[in-house]
Amino acid sequence: MPRTVSRSRIIVAVLVATLLGVTSYLASTVGMRALRSSETAAAPTTPGNVPEFVYSPPDTVPTTADYGPVGPVSVVFAGSKVRTGLTGDMKNPWIAVSAHTGEYRALSAPHRPQPRRDAVAVSPDGTTLAWGFDEGLVLYDPVADEARELTGTGANPMVGPFSPDGRHLLLLADGSVDVLDVEAGEVVATLSGVDEAAARQAVWTPDGTALSYVSGGRLVIHEWETDSRSSTRAPIAPDATLSWRPSGGQLAATREVRGVRSVLVLNVTEDEPPRLARTVSPDHYAQQELLGYTSDNRVTVTALTIETGTLPLVYTMSTVDTAQPMQVMQLPGGGVDLDTLEVAAEPLAAGSAAFEEPSWPASDLAKLTGSILVTVFVVGLYLTRRPGRQRRRA
Repeated sequence: MPRTVSRSRIIVAVLVATLLGVTSYLASTVGMRALRSSETAAAPTTPGNVPEFVYSPPDTVPTTADYGPVGPVSVVFAGSKVRTGLTGDMKNPWIAVSAHTGEYRALSAPHRPQPRRDAVAVSPDGTTLAWGFDEGLVLYDPVADEARELTGTGANPMVGPFSPDGRHLLLLADGSVDVLDVEAGEVVATLSGVDEAAARQAVWTPDGTALSYVSGGRLVIHEWETDSRSSTRAPIAPDATLSWRPSGGQLAATREVRGVRSVLVLNVTEDEPPRLARTVSPDHYAQQELLGYTSDNRVTVTALTIETGTLPLVYTMSTVDTAQPMQVMQLPGGGVDLDTLEVAAEPLAAGSAAFEEPSWPASDLAKLTGSILVTVFVVGLYLTRRPGRQRRRA
């Protein structure tokens, strides 16, 4: 006769297997998140590096809420989709890459902005991020995973660049161009007579005492503490990207002629108009964006080549000779909005590092599916195993 399974045996099997499945699921999700989120990122001691390869992360990229802070960042960009929990999606996800480990984190910070160019600013050392929101400004610390919300900066301000020492931040809000003291969280100066186009172009001088921009065909040096300015004629377009040499005395500016982009290197002195020192335009490199100086004699640009096709790369190019450009980073060909890409200046100047490819975690849905399969397996194993020998009656 076929062996039957008692009802009590079935109930015990289901209860034990369910308990095991629930325990394994909670341990792999809530437990691991509590463990990882309790970890703290090490305090920065070196600038770190940018990664040789920037990956397009999957939608299971770990978040700072679940896996803890990322530490000083090298690269920040807007993500396309990030899953949270079983069925949730993060709104306006922004991804940060660690300058010391190459790990990826989706920022669980408040009031994340819509993906767009210049939506997020990164301090030179990668320890502060800034973006505007409806009621003010968010200053986010990726080392401590803490955010400060400032409401005295105007509604939804546009964030400009941080000063070279990271102590000040340029803001544009309600038609006013302001300088923010980052530590105090207060506006300490307002620049008069600067329109929005100039504010978007403005860059700090190397000593952090003034902002530079082009207005009316003239290069303007605007001292923010005194609100005084000086200007001189310069062959720079009003929409050009600008960058000062770290030691000063030289300014790089982008130029586009018939769709071909290059970088002009101009010698700048107090007594004479800027003079062209060199045009950086190596053959076979289609330049896209100027990221800035990495040393006194090299600038960094994003560019395309015939060999790489549409795959964007980051190169350093000499400003003093015809030396071959050197590749620094390889950017993803898809899945990342490169217009939103921001790079911290100090890790970029330190060069790239060959970090290991991140180990992307499984989704909560995959973990739940695995726990269910374990539960079904245990129930089946328990119910189909042979019962122990029963003692014969005397």
